[in-house]
Amino acid sequence: MGWPECNVFPVSPAIYVTDNGTQTINITCDHEEENNRRVINELKVFCQHLLDYNKRTFKKFMQDIEREYRERISTNKKLRCENEDLKMQLQEAEKELASMKSDSIHSASKVYPSPI
Repeated sequence: MGWPECNVFPVSPAIYVTDNGTQTINITCDHEEENNRRVINELKVFCQHLLDYNKRTFKKFMQDIEREYRERISTNKKLRCENEDLKMQLQEAEKELASMKSDSIHSASKVYPSPI
């Protein structure tokens, strides 16, 4: 008597399928679609990481630029006001000089009357 027969690899019934190419194409299409989905998902994740990185990296840079811009606007407004004040002072000084010149011509004509 020998050892009992043990079917470790059971015999499966043979199935014969004719290859008309449709299965291969469908499998390829399925793989392409899956790959496309994976790539798109990876791109979405990468995009989000890039946006987060840009926010972290450039946030202070942009804040500094905005602060400097506001400071320049404020300084420009002050300089414009000072410029307007100086223009007013200049106009007053010109009026005063014109008045003094007129007075000196007028008083000189009294001192030295014209010979006519």
